[in-house]
Amino acid sequence: MSEALCGVCNSEPKKYKCPTCALPYCSISCFKEHKLTHVGDTPAPVAPVEPEIPQPPPPAPIPRYLKKKTDFSVLATNPKFQELLKKYPALLPALQRVYAATIEPEEGDQPRGNRGGRGGFRGRGGRGRGRGGRFNDSAHKWTPKQGDGDAMRMLKGYREREESDKEKQAMAAFVQLVEETFGDAES
Repeated sequence: MSEALCGVCNSEPKKYKCPTCALPYCSISCFKEHKLTHVGDTPAPVAPVEPEIPQPPPPAPIPRYLKKKTDFSVLATNPKFQELLKKYPALLPALQRVYAATIEPEEGDQPRGNRGGRGGFRGRGGRGRGRGGRFNDSAHKWTPKQGDGDAMRMLKGYREREESDKEKQAMAAFVQLVEETFGDAES
């Protein structure tokens, strides 16, 4: 069996193979000579691929209870507010009524439905026949949203009163003071 000869010098037996084209060669000098034929064949260096880093999802909106709240307690020490209370003695009780509408009433303070007249506890069909009957407490549970709505209706009621009404004038002056004091902070 004949031994394969070097593909470059064709005189010595092969010992190695070219890594690019598998041509047999016998020595380093033959390899260097052969390597010059592959100069144009070398592939362009491949740029390393940047690994794609997953981006975190956008942050969730801040819940309302964590948003910055305006501290209205500074209004109590405001000299203009003190002047309003002196000028309009009806202002403080009116503000207290509006504030009370926003607070959950105690168990005994909640209305208990119609207990007099038709559909009460006396008379025909009052018990267990689906007429009249007892008041359904679950239908009238207080909620903070309901309390805020009640307070807003009270404020609108002050706005709809006659111009000569002292409570309307007092509430209008108070609302103007609040807008002057906190108008820029609310935006």
